[in-house]
Amino acid sequence: MKNKLALLALSVQKINRQHVQLVFVLVALAMLVLGTGAPEAGGGVGR
Repeated sequence: MKNKLALLALSVQKINRQHVQLVFVLVALAMLVLGTGAPEAGGGVGR
């Protein structure tokens, strides 16, 4: 268990700013692609 905790701490230290930015860009791109295929918000109730 102690080794797994040390390995986790080591892998977290390897994450840098560029990795975080890349994740945000990929998430934003995926949201944009999913948003373009979404239908428009229709009218209200009873239409």
